[in-house]
Amino acid sequence: MEQKTQKNKLREIADMLLEPGFDRVLVACHRSPDGDAVGSSHALAHALRLLGKQARVFCPDPFGSEFAYLTEAEEGLFSFEPEHFVTVDIASPEMLCDAPFIPRIEIVIDHHRINSVESPVRYVDPEKASCGEIVLQLLQEMGIFFDRYLAQALYTAIATDTGCFRYSNTDRDTFLSAAFLFPYAEKGDFYRINKAMFETKSALTLSLESYAASRLKTACDGKIAYLTVSLEAQKQLGASYSDLDTMVNVIRQLEGVRAALVAKERETGVFKVSVRSEEGFDASDFCRVFGGGGHIAAAGCTLLGTEQEITLRLLEEAERRLS
Repeated sequence: MEQKTQKNKLREIADMLLEPGFDRVLVACHRSPDGDAVGSSHALAHALRLLGKQARVFCPDPFGSEFAYLTEAEEGLFSFEPEHFVTVDIASPEMLCDAPFIPRIEIVIDHHRINSVESPVRYVDPEKASCGEIVLQLLQEMGIFFDRYLAQALYTAIATDTGCFRYSNTDRDTFLSAAFLFPYAEKGDFYRINKAMFETKSALTLSLESYAASRLKTACDGKIAYLTVSLEAQKQLGASYSDLDTMVNVIRQLEGVRAALVAKERETGVFKVSVRSEEGFDASDFCRVFGGGGHIAAAGCTLLGTEQEITLRLLEEAERRLS
């Protein structure tokens, strides 16, 4: 019954988007955009343009240059005043950084376990490994003719949120979604995306990963790996806040670690915490204690205080769960 209800919700969204009057659409994704946010939002906007509608993507932060093969598609589009607003891969309104259109959001599409974005129509499926899988299903419901761009955008979304199909959120539907997209891509497309997303690193990234590996600390008999990166440290490293995302994936690789925590100072006394975990440690539930959330194996939250204060709070809670 629940599966039928979910399909009905998706059909409702498909019908809304297909309405001739549902035009001039802004598709919003979250700040510090990752591959799922970029791929999902650009795929949906592109699909709407294939229907002859005006649509573009909004993000509070700039897109990384590694996503140029998707983001360049919107360069040169005629500007328009949006009339309809859709969010993808956004779990909370805070991820839109006080965007003025928040009260006007009409459709929410997401896969986070907890979603607090208010909207008349919502489709939230935490069983999906990526928002890209949901957008893929939606476009199938809409009868969209898939092309190379959609294949690249949705593959980017799916591959990045599953760690190139290595994370525990990967399931049968994830592989089937990628297989569906394969015929619409050109030879080498997925290889190039995988190389760009998972194998190509700048000198700065390599430096940051080296810093993380050499500065990480452990607790709870090696079950917890943690690291704090202050504003001063970022300055010394020549890194911006957005450059630090790779660090948590470095320290989680340490043998025996079940929970990896990286606290990055976004502004003085404000730390954004990224958490990655293995089976038996619910990262989302852990972050919820601190007002955050996310997925079972990947989540985040924001804490206020000094490095010492927030480290103590995080470790106390993590050790309680692992002891």
